[in-house]
Amino acid sequence: MAKVLIPAIAGGVALAVVGGAAVATALHKNDVTLTVDGASSAIAVRERTVQEVLNLEGITLSDHDVVLPAADTTITDGMAISVSYGRPLTLTVDGEERTVWTTARNVGEALQQLRLDEADSKLSATRSAGIGREGLDLDIATAKDVSLTVAGAANPVRMAGTVQDVLDEQGIKPDADDKLTPAADTTLTDGLKISFVKVEVKTSTKAKEIPFEKSSVKSDKLEKGKTKVSTEGVKGKATETYTDVYNDGKLVSSTLKETKVDTKPVTEVTQVGTKVIETPKPKPSSSSSSSSSSSSSSSDDKSSSSSSSDLTPATGASCKASYYWQGQMTANGERFNPNDLTAAHKTYKFGTRVKVTNPKNGKSVVVRINDRGPYISGRCLDLSTAAMKAIGGTSAGVITVNYEVVG
Repeated sequence: MAKVLIPAIAGGVALAVVGGAAVATALHKNDVTLTVDGASSAIAVRERTVQEVLNLEGITLSDHDVVLPAADTTITDGMAISVSYGRPLTLTVDGEERTVWTTARNVGEALQQLRLDEADSKLSATRSAGIGREGLDLDIATAKDVSLTVAGAANPVRMAGTVQDVLDEQGIKPDADDKLTPAADTTLTDGLKISFVKVEVKTSTKAKEIPFEKSSVKSDKLEKGKTKVSTEGVKGKATETYTDVYNDGKLVSSTLKETKVDTKPVTEVTQVGTKVIETPKPKPSSSSSSSSSSSSSSSDDKSSSSSSSDLTPATGASCKASYYWQGQMTANGERFNPNDLTAAHKTYKFGTRVKVTNPKNGKSVVVRINDRGPYISGRCLDLSTAAMKAIGGTSAGVITVNYEVVG
């Protein structure tokens, strides 16, 4: 009997041991670290899988959420479970828009995940800005290689944004007069050429002389053929104001803006003589025979000139006079006669009658201009031999005379 019971008892003991192990296993808990979106907590669980733990904690996953390890993983003591929620991120990169999902909780982490974390890109939000579960709109402008020309010198620049961003980075502040191409709000593109010209508008002044005008008036107090300046001409003064435009310090245009008269010019007034003086006829010499008188009369008619000690002295200009006697053709086409009362002058019209006086003896003679000369400096008249004899100057050859036009 004893042999039969022992196995039975042994079997009973075995059943008791197995049943006790099952109860112990059901009562055991595993320590687990659960991290949800960066927030960690330590929990003790009896659940067998990760999914059961998530269900225990009321965590529901969407298609874009990530859990590690996988939801069907068996729980072990000391296990770490991580849950990262997916977030929509609407990106506009250099003008092109797209939407992506990320488990990153800030902009910097998202850019690293998407491999868009170039340091020289320009962002619409800071890299530390958080991304909520509702998502975020983010504009990204990637850096471009452009050329900036300032004061004629071109320099390469690499950056993102607009032309204005380049100017700000270079410390350039254009004003209304400056020239900038392209416009400041132009988005940068690779190879874009930017030109900045500093324009300065200044005002300058310049002194200017105003020429005087000339006028003439007739005077019956002045002998015909004579002129006299009664009012001296005086130049006026004016100030001209110019608008000067400089590009990068170089003058490119200067435009007259206004002229201010400081002193008006004075018109020069010249009196022109109109007074006609009658020339006295020469008295015939008492010692001359009637034939010589007739000859003299004929000679006077030809020369239209005369000599007499009774003539009034010539007034006006003074110069050196010489005389000549060689037989030749005169400038007006007649043959020179040294016995006629004629003379040569550089400019007087042929036929002009000129009274010539020797101031040393007061003798005067009226001659007719029929030739040109003299061409020696300081002399104005070249008299015929007869004319020079009439005023007593043949011995000297060249004398100082006074002369005036009388007809």
